[in-house]
Amino acid sequence: MININQINSFVKFNFYRGRVALYALLKALEIGDGDEVALQSFTCVANPEGILATGAKPVYVDIEESGVNMDSGDLAEKITSKTRAIIIQHTFGIPADMVPLLVIAEKKGIPIIEDCCHTLMSRYDNQMVGTFGVGSYYSFEWGKPVVSGIGGALYVNDLYLREKIEQQYVRYRKPSAKVDFRIRIQSIAHKILYRPSLFWPVRSLYHALGKIGAAESNYNPIVPDRIADDFSLKMSTYGQKRLRRKIAAIDKITEHSSLISTEYAAQITSPLVAHVTVSGKCTPVYCRYPLLAENKKKLLQSARKANVEMAEWYATPIHPLKDKDLALVHYREGECPNAEERCSQIVTLPTHPAVNKKDVKRMVQFFKNNSG
Repeated sequence: MININQINSFVKFNFYRGRVALYALLKALEIGDGDEVALQSFTCVANPEGILATGAKPVYVDIEESGVNMDSGDLAEKITSKTRAIIIQHTFGIPADMVPLLVIAEKKGIPIIEDCCHTLMSRYDNQMVGTFGVGSYYSFEWGKPVVSGIGGALYVNDLYLREKIEQQYVRYRKPSAKVDFRIRIQSIAHKILYRPSLFWPVRSLYHALGKIGAAESNYNPIVPDRIADDFSLKMSTYGQKRLRRKIAAIDKITEHSSLISTEYAAQITSPLVAHVTVSGKCTPVYCRYPLLAENKKKLLQSARKANVEMAEWYATPIHPLKDKDLALVHYREGECPNAEERCSQIVTLPTHPAVNKKDVKRMVQFFKNNSG
């Protein structure tokens, strides 16, 4: 069961997005110009965006050769005298291998921040993720385990940092009435429309609306030397109310995700895909169930044609940036080969509450139909 202190923290320190929560924590750590923050590649652009907003530089660590989380060996090589924090991501809800990462951080005297945007309830060695470092941040946007609309939150383990964030938090303001209304409409549309059978048309509509500014997009354009207005905002009033309701139902959401993931693991046996290996120390609660595809592009095309929900993220090491745009967040192509290989393989299946047994059956049948 989720810690009552975590619930109180989510309600107390909520922000417009998860990346804004990360920014607030980095600012409380007094990280800024000239500093470096280590984080894994095979991640979302929101993470380096939060780092860049402080003036610091993101430094990318490769993922494990056969996994989806940070590689401790590469972390040890990437740390410099400028490294002021390490962000550890629990990708798709699979906990990172915390022991060697914690050893490196402690030896160097560098604080750990946990990226729990993909999970609230996963455990590593029977300890809840989000409780290992000085603090952790969460996202409650579309596609996350708990959806409040647009929003993020902090859970702060360190008392001194908590007091600093309390002092800083009063400077954040609510989104405008126009933005709040737009989030309400999106939330209602998400509740009505988001189900596996409508994934592809809804996805196309959402992206189209985001491009013309009619919907709150997941990503901000990266513009050098410009900080998005997001980084001055709290969560909307509507989002806060939804968050309280959804957090109250977290055990039910977790149970459903675990049930669907177990069905995928047991029933999907196809030469088209392989399951991601998970350590026995980990008890994941997936936001999406990952598979490694033999031919990712062809499989996604087939899924769209068959109208079964399958997502491509992460499609690039700093999703969704590609080619020359990667340099905007200081990523150099080829610097994290494991992450780049995983981007060419990974597809993910839904575990959200709208997925039912009939959807799982359709997914299993899809793989059988396309394996011949």
